[in-house]
Amino acid sequence: MKSWTIRKDEKAVSPVIATILMVAITVVLAAVLYVMVTGLLAGPGATRPAVTFGAADGITNGFKFEVAAASMAKAAANYRVAFSVNGTSAGTAAALAASMTIGSYAITWNDIGSEGDLTGGDTFRVTRTGGLPGSSDFVLTVLWSDGASVGTRDYST
Repeated sequence: MKSWTIRKDEKAVSPVIATILMVAITVVLAAVLYVMVTGLLAGPGATRPAVTFGAADGITNGFKFEVAAASMAKAAANYRVAFSVNGTSAGTAAALAASMTIGSYAITWNDIGSEGDLTGGDTFRVTRTGGLPGSSDFVLTVLWSDGASVGTRDYST
């Protein structure tokens, strides 16, 4: 029969060092888990982009302007468009699409790169059958999915 012997040399990690290592590993795992969970709780699109616009130019029956820049390229599904005339909403905000209608105003978004994201170089065109009313102030506001404004362009006739 074979006899088993336990090693008699004590070259293992001391209990104090083992405890410190276990606590350190636990703290690191807790920190990693915290970072992962807070990233999941914030959800996609939690960081709002900033959208800036170029000057608005008058066109037949309306006006147009270009998106100068967007701080992050985000899908059009994250945006809504609101439009007001003389400080009064022209209608319910619409999801950003190639063609939107808010009240009696037609708003066209031209996605210049056809990537489906709101980015610099894209253009907006606001028109109304019969033209815009005179002596009016118009404001087109791009909203983020949480309802916060991320960009505004005004135009006066």
